[in-house]
Amino acid sequence: MAPAGSDGSRRTLLLRALRASPDPLGVGVLAERLHAHPNTVRFHLDALEREGLIVRAPRGASGRGRPPVLYRPVVAPGRPAPRRYELLAGVLTTALGEGRAARARAARAGRERGREHALRSAGGPADPVERLVGYLDEAGFAPDRASVGVVELHNCPFGEIAGGGGGIACAVHAGMMRGALDGWRSEATIADLEPFVRPGVCRTRLTGAMSGGSRR
Repeated sequence: MAPAGSDGSRRTLLLRALRASPDPLGVGVLAERLHAHPNTVRFHLDALEREGLIVRAPRGASGRGRPPVLYRPVVAPGRPAPRRYELLAGVLTTALGEGRAARARAARAGRERGREHALRSAGGPADPVERLVGYLDEAGFAPDRASVGVVELHNCPFGEIAGGGGGIACAVHAGMMRGALDGWRSEATIADLEPFVRPGVCRTRLTGAMSGGSRR
């Protein structure tokens, strides 16, 4: 491993070496791998420890004297760090605000996302409802086609922020569906989205052509 220049790059290399190793590593091994002086390595390890990125893993005694101190990353190799996307979603939802204007902005954002999906999903069933069901299934809504123009949704991936329904999350969802149908140039459109018509189930109704017709 080539020597690093700045403190930041040295610490990045140290952290990378620890995360790549199945076992904790000591100062000597890390100094050899980075071609750096042990005191320099120890200095940067102390900084990483203060930042909470690594912890000490003392090895049991194997002879006289103190056992060498080993280090390991806080997140095990190959294991993804925890993510809190629902926290970010909650913050962004709060930033959008409440009321009709906020729901309109959310619907526009959802519609744009739906159009983007439609552009990426060439082909697929001619029936717009079946195509929409496929999109909703991919997005995690657990859809079920209840009748010709009715789709019931048995899961809300926005559940943490949807609350009782009818707010920002529902506006985003309705926008996604309308945007996808727009992108497919379908003559079908979303008439309404009814949140929680019964426990855990939302319902959307479509109007217009339910066959493979499309706008020109």
